[in-house]
Amino acid sequence: MNGALKAMIMFMLNKRYIGGKHFPEDKLVNSRTKWLQKEELKEFEKEYKELINTQFILKTKKRTGKGYDWHVSLNPRKLKEMYELIK
Repeated sequence: MNGALKAMIMFMLNKRYIGGKHFPEDKLVNSRTKWLQKEELKEFEKEYKELINTQFILKTKKRTGKGYDWHVSLNPRKLKEMYELIK
């Protein structure tokens, strides 16, 4: 697993962004990938999309003050598998 992806999941676990509690996707992804090289960024995006497709990360569109933005949270039903994935 990519180091930036692992850092992103650890951040979400530590702040308890699980289930109904969510965080803006663009803010989270940009903060964890701003130092990555182009090849590493492509690998990160591929693994990130895979986590969304396997529903480890839940992605929903939420109303904000500026319109609608994508927000992400961790799937509470996959927490046990997520802890194994991080190790």
